[in-house]
Amino acid sequence: MSATHRVVRPSWTCAVDGLPWPCTEAQRSLRDNDPAMLRQTMANLMAIAQRELANTDPATLYRRFLAWTLEPDQRCAICGSRRHAMIPGIPPRLTPCDGLRAALAADDLPR
Repeated sequence: MSATHRVVRPSWTCAVDGLPWPCTEAQRSLRDNDPAMLRQTMANLMAIAQRELANTDPATLYRRFLAWTLEPDQRCAICGSRRHAMIPGIPPRLTPCDGLRAALAADDLPR
């Protein structure tokens, strides 16, 4: 990752442009990593950010930290959306899928 577009914690903003991190430039730089490793790293960072940004909606954090890491053809296994997908290690409550929430509530997940 570019040394300049680094995260400033606990605000989770970019040290250069002050935008929510990862900013566009940080994302561009991070994309050079292995996609699966990138998703796992960003999932771990999202979990930390969720604790530090306690009043931020989990769906907002998902879009900020993970949605941009998905493969272009990747879809949610529950609802088919291209805007999100289940990522190993991400608690279902942090995945913005209404179909998943309904399936969890009904205990009707595919086995």
